[in-house]
Amino acid sequence: MAVATEVGQRIEAQYRDLERHFHHWEKIKDCIDQNIDVFENYRQSGHPGGSRSKVHMLVALTLGGFMRWDIRYPEKRFGDRFVLVAGHTIPVIYSMLAVYNTALEAKYARTRDPRYLVPNADERQLTWRDLLGFRRHGGLPGHAEMEGKTLFLKFNTGPSGHGSPPSAGEAIALKRAGAGEVKVFAIEGEGGLTAGASHETKNSAFGL
Repeated sequence: MAVATEVGQRIEAQYRDLERHFHHWEKIKDCIDQNIDVFENYRQSGHPGGSRSKVHMLVALTLGGFMRWDIRYPEKRFGDRFVLVAGHTIPVIYSMLAVYNTALEAKYARTRDPRYLVPNADERQLTWRDLLGFRRHGGLPGHAEMEGKTLFLKFNTGPSGHGSPPSAGEAIALKRAGAGEVKVFAIEGEGGLTAGASHETKNSAFGL
């Protein structure tokens, strides 16, 4: 009981600390949502519903201090890992990265502070300009691929439920390698929970 109370108090304190940022997060969420609408409409292709349903979760996860990650160095060895279980909702990741990286570009333009620079930006920094090439030859693919400008992802995925087994597999491997403090975050919608692989994954991941 004492442990539960302590955890509850810690969560409540963390919430109060983050609450002052919520109005900024709402603006960021709106930018991400609108980006999804604009570039998918421009291409006349994509999955806006599944993508937009995940925006609030992603903003809270990436900006709330829950996930250890660095947009400039997504390949950091002991950074937390992110798997988009349903890879066809990749527009939400493209849009999120474009908004965050545009903010970095603006901050660098104002301050000239090198902390806001992404190394090898032409090859590694996804911006709004990349969104115009969504699902076009040589542009951004229609499913999640861990490469180049999307190393934020830690597995290539496609249909609903596809990323559940590898997410659990990565978590198990990290734990057995002595890196259990590295978290694996996986986001999926309700559609992916009907797949048999999702139920098998939950059994495998129980206790992690």
